[in-house]
Amino acid sequence: SDVYKRQHHILAILCVGVFAGAMALNSISAGKAQTDPQNNILWNTFQYGLPLLMGAVCLTGKRWGVMATVIYATIGLSLDLATLVQSITTGSDSTGFIVVMLTTSLLNFSLIAFGGKYLLTPISLKNTLPY
Repeated sequence: SDVYKRQHHILAILCVGVFAGAMALNSISAGKAQTDPQNNILWNTFQYGLPLLMGAVCLTGKRWGVMATVIYATIGLSLDLATLVQSITTGSDSTGFIVVMLTTSLLNFSLIAFGGKYLLTPISLKNTLPY
């Protein structure tokens, strides 16, 4: 039981890390003219609100919350990698931007790995409610 609580805490901490990475990316200039994302409520919700919400849901121990977190991290990782490839190929972004992007990519990958491990472990299926 304590092992599963620890896994929920790890997932929640990783979600807070993704939130912190989003805040760091917002503070770093990407090196090129971009539309101001501050005006886009949907993007701000995805970038800032969802990681915190996913972390809170992971702490409840609900399996659907862990699955939602894995799905969110998959989308986040794909966006991070696409941005990273574009940033490296154009060479117009700062080193700080690339480092933060690599960090958020690693955090999203960790969410996928730890969340997937939790979801695919048969013991966790027996010790948690199906809903």
